[in-house]
Amino acid sequence: MRTQAQWGLEASAYVDPTVFEAEQDAIFARTWHLVGHGSQVGEHGKVLTATIGRDPILIVNDRGTIRGLFNVCQHRGHELVPPGETERHSLTCPYHAWTYDLDGRLLTARGERVGELCLPLVRVETAGGFLFATVDDELPSLADTIGPVGDEILALAPDAPERVLTSRRTHEFRANWKIAVENYNECYHCPNVHKAFTRGVIDPTTFRITPSGATIRHAARGVAAERSGYDRAPDQDGYGAWYTWPLSSIQCYPGRVLNTFRWVPLAVDRTLLIREWWLDRAEPTPEQQTIIDLDWDTTVAEDFGIMESVQRGVASRGFTPGPLIVDASGTADVHAENAVAHLRDLFRSAVGST
Repeated sequence: MRTQAQWGLEASAYVDPTVFEAEQDAIFARTWHLVGHGSQVGEHGKVLTATIGRDPILIVNDRGTIRGLFNVCQHRGHELVPPGETERHSLTCPYHAWTYDLDGRLLTARGERVGELCLPLVRVETAGGFLFATVDDELPSLADTIGPVGDEILALAPDAPERVLTSRRTHEFRANWKIAVENYNECYHCPNVHKAFTRGVIDPTTFRITPSGATIRHAARGVAAERSGYDRAPDQDGYGAWYTWPLSSIQCYPGRVLNTFRWVPLAVDRTLLIREWWLDRAEPTPEQQTIIDLDWDTTVAEDFGIMESVQRGVASRGFTPGPLIVDASGTADVHAENAVAHLRDLFRSAVGST
């Protein structure tokens, strides 16, 4: 059964800089964020950096303990570790050479007595081998927030915790982050836009999207192996994706091909996509490279122009929110937008109506 009794967000949610400012504290600082994979900090001294809203953080392996810290020197605020991955036995600020232990304690301040200082801690938890972080000390645990997502990932890709980063691609596009996650979480546009995805990856007649709390689950069967756009075992035809509000998703293509989306809001109308593939080796095989290229050159690239067009459209005085196509059963197929309505409600719950 279909209903058109629900409408999308008002235009100001996508174009008003004051709304973007409000989101920094009301949403980004009060949620869990995918920041990487356990393999990136698998040994003592391995450091991974990320950003949550406007907060630079780092994740470090301190003699087997995975610890999150604010990536901010307590002297004058310089970032301790530049963006990316590295290996450190201590954390020395490039500005004035103040040095911290991997547990966050200040070790030296170039001979000055400054009292006891520590880098503030950041909470880090895992699901299916992936690392999530939050700067909110009072937020419910990751497991309480996203439920059995870790187990569901392992059901499709049992070796997920052993995967490594095989490929990373990034692209900055001119659209609000909510336009990006709305686009990702509905497949209403897939048969019209993503023909490589709906003909060579998943069977669109089996596609279902189920919103629940902070998680939106996508599930489908892959196309028959002989019709697949890449080689895979016939019995590995499960597709699943687990979007976590607000800015990340873990996805498993048929053939146990793990990949992730991370959206980084840069401004009210600019977003950075970080697209990563977590396979069994650091350098992709030719077949793995085919999968990565196929996805980027078709499904991902096809969405950039769409999202930028929507941004221009919602900024127009000719736009008013239209009716959403919602399935009253609560689970959407490729012809419904239940997840868009769910994202609207998550936004309004956090920020209020704009």
